[in-house]
Amino acid sequence: KEESMSDGEIVLWVFAALVGAAALLFLLQILMVGITFSLLYGRVEHTHSRRALFSDLPAIGVRREFVPVGRKKLAVYHLGEENGKGLVILSHGIRDRAEGYFSEARGFLNEGYRVLLYDATGSGASSGRSQRGLPQSAIDLQHILSWAERQPCFEGLDFYLYGHSWGGYAVCAVFCKGEHPRVKAVCSLSGFSDPSKMLFESGSTLTVHFGRFMYPALLFMQGMRFGRAVHDTAEKGIRKAKGTRFLILHAEHDRAVRLNGASVYARRAELESEGSRVKFEIVKGRHHLNAWFSPAACERDEAFEERYQKMVGRFGFQLTKAQEAQFYSDIGREERIALSEPDPAFFGRIDLFFREGI
Repeated sequence: KEESMSDGEIVLWVFAALVGAAALLFLLQILMVGITFSLLYGRVEHTHSRRALFSDLPAIGVRREFVPVGRKKLAVYHLGEENGKGLVILSHGIRDRAEGYFSEARGFLNEGYRVLLYDATGSGASSGRSQRGLPQSAIDLQHILSWAERQPCFEGLDFYLYGHSWGGYAVCAVFCKGEHPRVKAVCSLSGFSDPSKMLFESGSTLTVHFGRFMYPALLFMQGMRFGRAVHDTAEKGIRKAKGTRFLILHAEHDRAVRLNGASVYARRAELESEGSRVKFEIVKGRHHLNAWFSPAACERDEAFEERYQKMVGRFGFQLTKAQEAQFYSDIGREERIALSEPDPAFFGRIDLFFREGI
């Protein structure tokens, strides 16, 4: 005669089933976050560009060298070595590389600064199979800053930091990793404050579609990759860098890093106690990718984007790699230069803050 299960055995089976389901759910989360990370942070070598390349303006000398980081290396680019106003270390955005920020470098060169660009991990000529994740930008900047502070060629120069988006986070959060008294001032443009909140907020990731379902796996994955660095925020870095001034800029129509979302700008009330050494300003009428271009360049860019969208529409709203390569190859040197003309007013504003804190 078969014996029926006792109430205690039923409870144990139900508990085991729930634990198994939770474990399976967590593994599914890990898989989905892993796919998200691979899509967002894959290696960036050469991207088709409508902007000026180093080779388009040979009169601006560019000298490349490599900074050793353990068994790997980061590529750095020296520009304006004849300038003596100070050194601007420029930290680029996600899914890009140093050359993609040649326009910003030109803006600072026009103001008389020497500029140091660098390819982050997994970008351009630097080592790495991927860009790894949002906290990586501050880790790379820490290596670059520590190296630059030891270089004889930079003796006597004040240091200034400028970063956009991913780089805007880095130039603030790097102070969580140590003191850098040679850095007199920082400009963060459209940067985010907290890497975990930014990834959760971003409309380009799977997390937004699955909401808090993904969040435990997200925290686990970032913790495994970056350890304590996941807790380094821009706000914490600003508070720690007591001898450094910060200019926090944010594009008015920014949709990539929302103005009052995960941005550094959104922390202005929390940073009010830091006084006049931290300033917050909105770049009127601009979006995430054009805040630093001249008005004429912005007009050309709008016309270019309309042309690009028409082409995309003709091919069913999805271009092959060959079609996209052909489209960008038709852009001539003069057009690339015109499309990436820096805005003197934008860089003049930053220069005034760097020099006088106004």
